[in-house]
Amino acid sequence: MILFLLILSIIFNIAAFLSIYLLFMRQNRLISKEVQHERTLNEIEQTFTGYLLEMKEENEHFLKQFEKISKTTAKPADGDPDKTEEPGLTAKTTRNMATAAYKKPAGKPRSVSDQAKDLKSKGYTVEEIAKQLKKGKTEIELMLKFKQS
Repeated sequence: MILFLLILSIIFNIAAFLSIYLLFMRQNRLISKEVQHERTLNEIEQTFTGYLLEMKEENEHFLKQFEKISKTTAKPADGDPDKTEEPGLTAKTTRNMATAAYKKPAGKPRSVSDQAKDLKSKGYTVEEIAKQLKKGKTEIELMLKFKQS
């Protein structure tokens, strides 16, 4: 009878160790998936940040070029109006086209980034702004960061 109980005890101990090992493996797998997910999220955020910075730099470069062109075309050389004209377009027409492209339609509401900036100036936290505008916290942080610079 003692031999039977000893064998039964060994079987239960082996089953307990096996189930503990399986639970440990599942927990490690879950933790590794969480780490991988965090890494992926960070990579995506860095990609978007880089993309937005690149767009900002391109826009600044474009505006500098546009200002340089508008300054050079605004000054007529020797009072000759023919020298200020570009092929097919005058400087005034070019300037009007550029300003029309950047004008906001009057009937549309303000942009999300302007709303976020206003809420931040009123003292709201990033989380509160994100909830109110129904956007992600990281997205709001990026908007505010680019509005500052």
